[in-house]
Amino acid sequence: MSIETIRPKRILVFLPEAAANAIVAKLAAHGHQSVAVSTFPEAFTALRSDNYSFAITTRPEIDLLRNVRSIPVVNLEIFFHTEPSGDGPLITSKRFDSSAFLKRIEFLVQPLATRVEHAGVEQAKNEGMREPRTPRWWVAVKSILGLPRRREGLKDVRS
Repeated sequence: MSIETIRPKRILVFLPEAAANAIVAKLAAHGHQSVAVSTFPEAFTALRSDNYSFAITTRPEIDLLRNVRSIPVVNLEIFFHTEPSGDGPLITSKRFDSSAFLKRIEFLVQPLATRVEHAGVEQAKNEGMREPRTPRWWVAVKSILGLPRRREGLKDVRS
């Protein structure tokens, strides 16, 4: 077994140069190897290699990257939240949610088997939840129309 197979893959950051360098620095501070590219030819060359496990970019470039290679892509824009300024309702600023961003990165850096196990645990938690109640207005409409009150014995058309 060579070191190449043990070494984790890097993260591709496809953003304008200043933003890409800031994200790469943040990732490096948390122990992640990443590479910043700011032009499509650089991104194309990087994705043609098998050195990257996922990419970070903005919404317009997601399809561009996925057309080159099908890898997970993190949309950086979803981690920016608008906050109204104290000066008035018309002035807003955007705040970067770095903790949510780093949680997403930590999740994607995990091996696929670990992610699948984690998803299974989450699904098991959700299975313990009870069925949603039927709204009262729907029960009243069904009784007026003479429809059966329960769905027992009905089959899902999609199955």
